[in-house]
Amino acid sequence: MKLLLYGPPGVGKTSIADMVAAELSGCALAVEEFNGRLVTVDVVKQWVAGLGTLSLFGVYSVRIINEMDRCTREAQDLLLSYLDRLPPGRAVIGTSNLQLDLLTERFQTRFQSIKLMSPSTDDIAALLRRHWPVDRATAARIAVGSGGCVRAALADLETWLDAEGLA
Repeated sequence: MKLLLYGPPGVGKTSIADMVAAELSGCALAVEEFNGRLVTVDVVKQWVAGLGTLSLFGVYSVRIINEMDRCTREAQDLLLSYLDRLPPGRAVIGTSNLQLDLLTERFQTRFQSIKLMSPSTDDIAALLRRHWPVDRATAARIAVGSGGCVRAALADLETWLDAEGLA
């Protein structure tokens, strides 16, 4: 399985990648997470060398590469052969902040790509009100200020809850 989740910051790409990995592997020890900037040619060579080994911890072993667009071109080129040889029981899940142009076209074709969109301000406000003791007007202000970024809205909510003594 090769999956690429892309979209603007704060929409939940990494959270979804973690959930998919947990569901596939059934064990946290079978999941490895990497920042794309740290996925070098040497790292990929190690992955290729280990293709013949099975996971000791789950049905699937999963590698999550966050900010996959930050991998160097050289690492992406080597990852092509790794992805093409990926045996059953292995998965690679990548995330990217809408910078797919930084991924080579050949590299992009190896993945099932899913674009995540920012939720509306009404959706963010409803989420805040559903889960925390926040009034409608405050939830709306936080949602508008977040610019569609759920992570920013949650951080602003936490600040507001602290200021109100509700945290």
